[in-house]
Amino acid sequence: MLGIAGIVRWPGEIFGVGEQLTSLHSARAGRPAKKARLTKARVRTYGAETREAVLSTARELFAERGLAQVSMQDIADAAQVSRATVFNQFRSKQSIVDAITAESLKNYRGLLAAALADEATPTLDLLRQLFDRMAKGLQANRKLYRHLFVEIRKTSLGLDGGVVSDLRRETFEELVKLFARGQSRGDVTRALPPELLATAFDSLLSGAVTHWLQNSVRMPLHRILADLAEVFLVGIAGKA
Repeated sequence: MLGIAGIVRWPGEIFGVGEQLTSLHSARAGRPAKKARLTKARVRTYGAETREAVLSTARELFAERGLAQVSMQDIADAAQVSRATVFNQFRSKQSIVDAITAESLKNYRGLLAAALADEATPTLDLLRQLFDRMAKGLQANRKLYRHLFVEIRKTSLGLDGGVVSDLRRETFEELVKLFARGQSRGDVTRALPPELLATAFDSLLSGAVTHWLQNSVRMPLHRILADLAEVFLVGIAGKA
């Protein structure tokens, strides 16, 4: 497990001494004491490192035991920090789950952004690449996503709020843009609106991934999605 004890010291242990020395030096020089300029920056650095340590530990525990079987105390113990430190970073276990889910959605949005930035590759090939890259990312973390994917699907059903829902909506909007551009190029059929095509793509991807995650499917996910992609892409190829 990833722990931060012994790696990062609590800022107060460092800055308190620094501020005392600064005050003493200033008093001798006859001018008001000034606090160390880097104090806030160091606090932010410590906070970011602590947050990542908690998230990394939570990912491992969720993958091993499942979301329901892991408590905030479990995460604190495994990360070698106090329970209060965990709560300083995350209000609840659901907040940790949301943060991990948000990371996954940001990765997906990044793939879509890269596809939209590619002006040369035909739309159907970009969609094939999306299927393949999504599959390989999920394959590498199957244990974690078996539990996490349920949370991701909640957002698409409107069962979750906040940042995760916002990211889910933004990601879907990027997917719609990709289909709309494909239609403008003549790569994709204009018989259906881009929103419906994006919904069909998302549903096919989610259904296949859920089946693969929740069942003992031995075939690699990237092969399953490659076959499904061809069925889908033949149906949406530009005809109008």
